[in-house]
Amino acid sequence: MTETTDAGPLADLKAKFPNGVWTTRANARLQDALIEGAGLGRLQPAVGWAARMQATEAPVPFTSPQMLLFAGEYPDGWAAGDYAPVEEQAEALEQGEGPLAEQASRAGLPFTVVRTPASEGVEGPLLDETELNEVLRLGREAADRAIDAGADILLIAGLGAGAATASVAVCSFIAKDDITTYQPQLRAPGGAVHDAAWMGRIAALRDHLAFNRGFKRSPEALITRLGGAQLGAMAAAIFTAATRSTAILIDGPAAMAAMMIARDFGLAAPKWCYAPNRSTHPVVVKLAKQGGLADDLGFELDLPEAAALPLGWDLLQTGLRISQALPMPAKEEPEPEPEPETAAAEPIPEPEAAIVEPPVIEETGAATDPTELAEAEAAEEKPTGA
Repeated sequence: MTETTDAGPLADLKAKFPNGVWTTRANARLQDALIEGAGLGRLQPAVGWAARMQATEAPVPFTSPQMLLFAGEYPDGWAAGDYAPVEEQAEALEQGEGPLAEQASRAGLPFTVVRTPASEGVEGPLLDETELNEVLRLGREAADRAIDAGADILLIAGLGAGAATASVAVCSFIAKDDITTYQPQLRAPGGAVHDAAWMGRIAALRDHLAFNRGFKRSPEALITRLGGAQLGAMAAAIFTAATRSTAILIDGPAAMAAMMIARDFGLAAPKWCYAPNRSTHPVVVKLAKQGGLADDLGFELDLPEAAALPLGWDLLQTGLRISQALPMPAKEEPEPEPEPETAAAEPIPEPEAAIVEPPVIEETGAATDPTELAEAEAAEEKPTGA
C-alpha cells in the first residue's frame, strides 16, 4: 500500500489525515451543554466527524453539497435480477424522475450523473491500462470540477447492481474470503427470495475470478481486474476529494469498495468519508469496520445504492444545527496578573556616589613630603609652553 501511485492521473496527489483532536474537543464541548438530557445520542458521532472535517470544536452545517452518482455497465450476469438497467436509472435521474431524484430535490441536493466506460473484460481483466487511466482521470476531474465550483462536501454513490457485484469481488479479495460470504440474499419485487438472481451473480463472478487469480494487490490491479470502470472512477473521486481536504458522504457497497480502493491510493482517504446509513449488506458491514468509519446514524436502511443519501444528509445537517443551538456556559475571562507590590516602609535606596580614587604616583625614590607632592601635581596640570 502506498500514498500515491507510481504513475497515472493520480500520481501527483497526496492525502493528509484530518486532525482527530477536533472530534475530542467537539465531544467535550457537547458534554458542557446546559441541558438536562444526555445529549445528541446517535447524532453525536456525525457531529464529531464534521468537527474533524472543519477543524473546529463547534462545526456548522455544510453550505454547498454536490452529489456525484456514477453509472457504468458490467459483464453479463453481474446485474442479474436488477429492477432496471443502469442506463435507464441514469437517464431517469437526469430527467428528474424517480424516488432518488425527488428526495435529492427535496433535500436541496444538486446531483451529477457521471457515466463511466463499460467494463467488458470477461476472460481477463475488466480494463486495460489505457482504459484504467481514462477512468481515473474521469473520477479526478468530476471531483475537481465540483470542488472548484464551491462544493464543501461531496455525496458519492454508484448506480446499478453490476457495481454492487463488483464490490463483492473487491471485498472478497481484501478479506481473503469466498465471494458467497459477501453476496447477500436477493429479493424480487414483492419480497420473494430471488435465488435465480443470486446464483446468476455468483456464477458470473466465479467465471471471472477463474481468470483473475494470484495478482499482487495494488489499487490499479483491484480496479482493472475486479472493480471495473465504475468503482475505479468512484475511487479516484474519493481520493481526489481527500487530497483537497473535502468531506465525503458515501452510501452502499459500491461506494464502500471504492473507498477501500482509494485507501490503497492514500491511507488517509477513508478518514474523510462518513456513511450516515449502513445497510446490512455484508460488504458494507465488513468494509465500514475495516475503513475505520465513525459510527453511523443507526437507521440501517436496506435500499438501492444512494437511496439513503438524502436522508443521511438531512440528519447530518440537523445534528449540526442542534449542536450549534445548544446553550453553553459563558467563557470565563482570564484574571489579570497582579502587579508586583512595593513595601511602603522601606525607603528606596539612593544610588551611592562614585568613589574617586586619588591618582597613584609611582615612587621614584624622591621625597614624599605633602608639599612636594602638591607642587609636582601642579606642575603636571600646567599647560606646556606657558
